[in-house]
Amino acid sequence: MLSTFKRLVPLSLIALGAGCADAPNDVTTPVSSASFADEVSTAAVAPGSLAAANTETEVTFASRSVRTVPPPKLFDQAFRDASARKHAAEIEKLRQAFLNLGPGVDPEEAARAARVVYTYVDQLIVEYEIEDNNPLSHNTKVNFGQKPRGLCWHWAHDLDIRLQMERFKTLEIHRAIANYNNIRLEHSSTILGRRGDSMYDSIVLDPWRNAGDLFWDIVRKDTRYNWTPRDEVFAYKRARKARNGKKAPAPNTF
Repeated sequence: MLSTFKRLVPLSLIALGAGCADAPNDVTTPVSSASFADEVSTAAVAPGSLAAANTETEVTFASRSVRTVPPPKLFDQAFRDASARKHAAEIEKLRQAFLNLGPGVDPEEAARAARVVYTYVDQLIVEYEIEDNNPLSHNTKVNFGQKPRGLCWHWAHDLDIRLQMERFKTLEIHRAIANYNNIRLEHSSTILGRRGDSMYDSIVLDPWRNAGDLFWDIVRKDTRYNWTPRDEVFAYKRARKARNGKKAPAPNTF
């Protein structure tokens, strides 16, 4: 029995460290950038304090409902400037990568996107209370209630909302999921690319995999994860549940 217990403990820890499936199943209506397009706030909060938790209400746009998500409160300018200085070389590389996506990308938007990504990831590191170099260790703490956030879909959702605040005209946000149909840990991420381009020709922005140390690359060149558009994954899961004779839940929408 002891040997069986020893075999089961690592599996249970893996399960506790997982929890990366994209969003709760009880979310019923999608977040839309239109839901806060006229209510963007960049009110600063002190670094080291948690930004106020998002509260969500439901309103109707045209013939469908969307959840209104208050934009995040950003840490003060001093924090963002210090973060930008710390990551200056990386920000420049990401800026150039956005420009290299092809003609039509606004240089100002490329520079702003690169800065926003790095400085906001630094804010999330503070808010999530990231202390571990292994993201699965942090996942376990989140699932035990010892840390507030930091699962992969938390990073993806929060970065997505932050990028929506910028109202880019020449850049487009995508969301993607990997490992949804195999035994590996399901993973979610935000992707940013040239408007109108395929998600696969865009840049994956993944702070989770290295515990807050931002990974980015062209989606097609990411050898660790095979990304699929999130909407396709949700459709696949609904169809699979329907085939199994179960009522398909409302699509996850974070």
